[in-house]
Amino acid sequence: MRFTSKYKGQGPSREDSFSASPELFNEQAGVFDQRAGLPSDCCREIAKTAVGIGKAGPGDLVVEVGAGTGQIGRWFKPPVRYVGFDLSAGMLEEFRRRLGSDSDHCALLQADANAGWPIADGSARVIFSSRTMHLLNHERIVSEVFRVAAPAGAVFLLGRLERDPLSVRERMASEMNERLQERGFKGRRNQRHNQKLVEACKLRGADVLESICVAKWRVSATPRQSLNSWRQLTGLGGVLVPETIREQILQELESWSVTVFGALDQEFEFEEAYVIRALAIPSAKH
Repeated sequence: MRFTSKYKGQGPSREDSFSASPELFNEQAGVFDQRAGLPSDCCREIAKTAVGIGKAGPGDLVVEVGAGTGQIGRWFKPPVRYVGFDLSAGMLEEFRRRLGSDSDHCALLQADANAGWPIADGSARVIFSSRTMHLLNHERIVSEVFRVAAPAGAVFLLGRLERDPLSVRERMASEMNERLQERGFKGRRNQRHNQKLVEACKLRGADVLESICVAKWRVSATPRQSLNSWRQLTGLGGVLVPETIREQILQELESWSVTVFGALDQEFEFEEAYVIRALAIPSAKH
């Protein structure tokens, strides 16, 4: 049985949901890479591609918004300079642990991307973010991107994971978000938000460059894996959800999965890809 609009309004507002999100990311910092990490070779290639798109040379600054546990950020190495910031102290602690003694080339800062960035005006050649921008206020992001972009020009790079919408993980996630929305919660997987961000940058003079598929790989997954992953968290879909509602949704998803996929442990193979969408930020003289 599906829940109806009687749940509308019982969840937090978009603003309330965002303010609660640091707790969600702090609690999952230690298992985030296991849950949502990318292949190591892919991460290295993402950093290399980002530097290449930006034509960043010795001394140029790469800024990563939402640096997380450093899966990608660790690969931005000299001769470029690197600053990564994130709202979650727990995520940054994992990043520092990953770097070990190899940390002279970078700075890690705890900061809210929805506020003023801890980056000097006109200092960044590359502004990069992976799977983060849909969580943020696009008006603030645009303002900060253009503020920190180097006077000679910069690139703003949006990295995302793409899956076949019919893959088991994508169908599970879509169903989970639909059930959240039925109860008045706003899950954070809305690609339209990133499109609004791109359009806002274009209005400020940015040029949209050709998207680049950095890597593709095959994945095998079961419905149970998605459910077990979500059960490790306090929230769902990137927002805090009361425990009773969260448990209702997970129980419904378990029944739905058996009906749709045949069994919770039924394994399905599909392809994942990592794509970078690039925007050229014009020079100050443009």
